[in-house]
Amino acid sequence: MKLGRLDQRLPRHAWWSLIGGVLLLLAAIGGGSGWLALAALAALTPFGTSAYRAGRRPDEPEPFPWPTDLRAAAEGMARPINPEPKRILPKEQNGPEIAEVARTREGLDKLLADRLPLWRWAAFTSVLVQRRNTVQPRLRDCALGYQPRGGIQHDGRYYSALAFQVMQEVADLVAQLEQFMLSPGFTGALKSFSVDDGAEPDAVLHIANRLMDYHESFLAQAERCLHTTVNRDVTVFVQDMGALTMCPLAGFEQFIETMCRRVAEGRELLPYAEGTVLLDDVQLAISLPDGLAQRITAHIKEFSA
Repeated sequence: MKLGRLDQRLPRHAWWSLIGGVLLLLAAIGGGSGWLALAALAALTPFGTSAYRAGRRPDEPEPFPWPTDLRAAAEGMARPINPEPKRILPKEQNGPEIAEVARTREGLDKLLADRLPLWRWAAFTSVLVQRRNTVQPRLRDCALGYQPRGGIQHDGRYYSALAFQVMQEVADLVAQLEQFMLSPGFTGALKSFSVDDGAEPDAVLHIANRLMDYHESFLAQAERCLHTTVNRDVTVFVQDMGALTMCPLAGFEQFIETMCRRVAEGRELLPYAEGTVLLDDVQLAISLPDGLAQRITAHIKEFSA
């Protein structure tokens, strides 16, 4: 897209936004002002939106609109997960020590050595948080829809074949994940987390790592879609496939954050409890927004014709 070809199609307010935004950005760089930088980005937004729309063909579809929950989960992938949600109950003075989610491998080793109350749930969640945060830059790129340029640009027919393969891979992974989480080994181990003679450290870590292996596989499929360079007319197809492959990652994101909250709830309730504390179940839910699968199918038919 050449800027010189856009000047006849952009409204006057967009050009004023460009000029004002650039001036503010230069002032922010010179003065080191974060507020000016934010104001500059806000001023540049109308220009970017107008330029994007002006460069599209009139008959070219808009990318699939992301539902609020999927967008919120994707936005969360741009930052590390905080394993310590804000407390609801006040911390009891001189209360018993209770295990907490560890951010580092060293912290996890100490957690396993100390074996404080709630240690199994805390260790399980620690593995999820650490492995998720390790790949956080890759998750951020996927949430951004980052598409590297350079190399061979593939046409719609090539990308249709790739998209079909990815959809099959994702469907197979979802089925395998469901089978894994419903298996006696997984459900039995989780139930044993709440009893004193329950799962040992190796079992806790093994189950958590196998679960996050699926997360890694889903992430690889998302990158496979987004990192394939394509012709200009295939861009919306790529964006829609990005939305589809983000759905399993969003499910994991919500699951891990909920696990962190459950451990935090246990830490708050145990000092006041007499006997076993029962926490609400946590589900790893993966769902597709209505209309997205049909949209992908339409792309494949269009470019395969």
